Amino acid sequence: MITKKKPAPKRKPRRAATVKPPAGRRAQNKAAIRKRIVTAALSLFQTKGFDATTTKAIARKAGIAEGTVFNYFRTKEDIALHFFEQEVDQAIVSVRENPRLRKAPLEEKLFALVHSQLEFLAPYERFIGAAFIHALKPASPLGIFSHRAQELRHRYVGFVQELLDESLPKNQYSPLSFLAPEVFWIYYLGALLYWLHDSSPGKQNTLAFLDRSLAIGVSVLKQGKR
Repeated sequence: MITKKKPAPKRKPRRAATVKPPAGRRAQNKAAIRKRIVTAALSLFQTKGFDATTTKAIARKAGIAEGTVFNYFRTKEDIALHFFEQEVDQAIVSVRENPRLRKAPLEEKLFALVHSQLEFLAPYERFIGAAFIHALKPASPLGIFSHRAQELRHRYVGFVQELLDESLPKNQYSPLSFLAPEVFWIYYLGALLYWLHDSSPGKQNTLAFLDRSLAIGVSVLKQGKR
């Protein structure tokens, strides 16, 4: 009698191993998604208005799930703050890496700093106006006294102090020069408000204001030149 062999049990197909992209590529992918979110948000902030824009609308504009937005930013205010951090960082880099400015007078360096910031903000003027209003509200995440805004101010003020130290000999300081970096932060906010209301072609009135006021301000910093 011939005994039939039982068929071997079928093996379940193995799942294909998930191959993670290299760390460098993952970082690039994350940076690309972050950039898409920020670009989409800024477009909506400018066209639809900051208050009317939702994270859902930002996700739709960026072509991603709303949950993905929250993986990168908790709120739309976080996106706005990230943008303002970029504004300050790129302005600092543009001044630091400009060889023409290395031996330039202090007022020229400060002009280049503010001008770089305003150029960065220019495509989003409507949004900047709305953000400025939020910045004056103490309870707003965009308020100038919020934790992240204070960190940004410290970074900015620190760089202004660097420019001051490298451009003016200590013996040229006036007794109140130690206040200059903090005062310059307030000056920048005033210049930004002036820029927002400047209807002159190419914002020429703002540029003229910066040129004159910075020359006067630097002269005040120097002893005996008030």
